[in-house]
Amino acid sequence: MYQSFAELVTFELIPLVRAALKETAELIGAVQVLSQRVEELTTELAAGELAELRKLATTALRTVETTNTGWRRP
Repeated sequence: MYQSFAELVTFELIPLVRAALKETAELIGAVQVLSQRVEELTTELAAGELAELRKLATTALRTVETTNTGWRRP
């Protein structure tokens, strides 16, 4: 048992707060990286990458349809 409030704070509360602050800093870093990547992807899409992505998706869909049904969409 702690003999004073100061000991309780020193040995229990401060380590708990430090751990929480460390985890918070790690989460903030992860969110910043994610935010930067989303911004990069948004910029790429705005620069015309969306059309290429649609072409690839259409080709993939047609391939799946052809494989599953034996026919190709016109």
